[in-house]
Amino acid sequence: MSENNKTILKWTGIVTVLLVVSRLLGFVRESAITFRFGATLETDAYYLVMVLPQVLFLAFNDAIKTAFIPVYGEYHKREDGATLAATAFVILAVSLIIVTAGLILFAPWVVRLVAPGFEGEKFQIAVELARVILPSLIFMGLGGWCSGILHTKRNFVIPAIPAYSSNLIIIFTALLFGLQFGIMGLAWGTVVGFASQFLVQLPAVAKHNVFKDWKLDWRHPGLKKMAVVLPPVLLGGAAIEIKTLVDRMFGSLLPDGSITWLAVANRIYLLPNGILILALLTVLYPTLVELNVEKKMAEFKKTFREGVGLIVVLMLPMMVGLVILRVPVVRLLFERGEFGAVDTAATAYPLALYSISLMPLGIMLLIKRTFFALLDTKTPMYFMIFTEALNILLNYLLIGPLGHGGIALGTSLAVYVGAGGMAYLLWRKIGMLGGRRIFDTFVKSAVAAGIMGLVVFWGQRFLTGGGFVRQAMELGALIGFGAALYFALAYALKVRELDVALEMVRRRLKR
Repeated sequence: MSENNKTILKWTGIVTVLLVVSRLLGFVRESAITFRFGATLETDAYYLVMVLPQVLFLAFNDAIKTAFIPVYGEYHKREDGATLAATAFVILAVSLIIVTAGLILFAPWVVRLVAPGFEGEKFQIAVELARVILPSLIFMGLGGWCSGILHTKRNFVIPAIPAYSSNLIIIFTALLFGLQFGIMGLAWGTVVGFASQFLVQLPAVAKHNVFKDWKLDWRHPGLKKMAVVLPPVLLGGAAIEIKTLVDRMFGSLLPDGSITWLAVANRIYLLPNGILILALLTVLYPTLVELNVEKKMAEFKKTFREGVGLIVVLMLPMMVGLVILRVPVVRLLFERGEFGAVDTAATAYPLALYSISLMPLGIMLLIKRTFFALLDTKTPMYFMIFTEALNILLNYLLIGPLGHGGIALGTSLAVYVGAGGMAYLLWRKIGMLGGRRIFDTFVKSAVAAGIMGLVVFWGQRFLTGGGFVRQAMELGALIGFGAALYFALAYALKVRELDVALEMVRRRLKR
């Protein structure tokens, strides 16, 4: 096992632990919101408006990490590295302020565009919420810039922390201010929470002397390199959130509560990728960039192949588990307060249809980052535009017969096409990717996941419900047994990615 792979595992593990706790807080946040407000026209408006800064943030954030990290990585140890970082900061801050001001000014038209089904009171609430929440974009974007600096400096811990403060602030305002000031109290708390994401990282960035002299160079060669790759990344970067926006646009045409049900289901669906895949990509992407710069293509392909193998091994059982246990999972996480049994059933329906695309979504995100590491931003941009167009078409065709479940199924089908198409284009670009080994891993993992699914399906009849603690213990025991069975079967079937991981753990334990 190379030192490079050991480092990847080490930092992936650390970031994963931090992200697990962060995502758990995210669920507490969503549960606090649904507890206080339920699934109503107000929560529909809130979740719809929240997508606006998130889409733009992820576009800027992906641009920062994709265009900024590789370029800054060339300069950060040189004297003009701080100059490049400070200049990029100023450009980003000014751009975000201008975009945010324009969105606030034209808020009614923006809401009308993204929520064509909102009328009357629902429309007015959405406009008011948009004007309060949209400034979050500034802090989210600058927070992404901070993360880019720190990731380049191989500091993966601090960028994983800001979500803690943000989630805690939103939880507090939902439970307390939400009671007194309603949905607008939650909106103001959301802005403060996102502001904290930037402020928490700022001291760590300042230690790298980025702001020491505030030298700006508008003709820095690094800026020119960034400008070449930036436009395609901005257009194709925020794949997941654009899909979410499309889903909620169609959801605005359905009865009150539909957007909230989709938002809650989407939150659960994205949890595995938000923890495991994001942790893997956070550490893997700088490594792929470095291997490409050093022209080590054989090791580049091996790193990519191992990444795909790990995604297959980890995501397949989660796909099966979420489809089978969709109702008890939603009930445990959200059914309390104003969120009742009807809401649980209405949320579990799209959750099952979202969950069938967990594995291809993780693979698609890895392939996209792999293209970026190769300094090819146009290919994923073009294909993501095609995938989004397909998503819109499928949603339109399926929303009639399947309601809000059709929106989830349309998204999943588009993800499958996106993953398959981008894998083909990557193969055309760099040659063989080790498809036989990946297929071998998939078949063995699918067999293990299928057996696990049958056992879990049979075992869920013993879930008795009751209070939160009892539900958590019963469901946790069933999930734990299912996971243990899956990994035991995967080990027996000699899934090689599992053997590699276990060998790395053994070596660490011997130290």
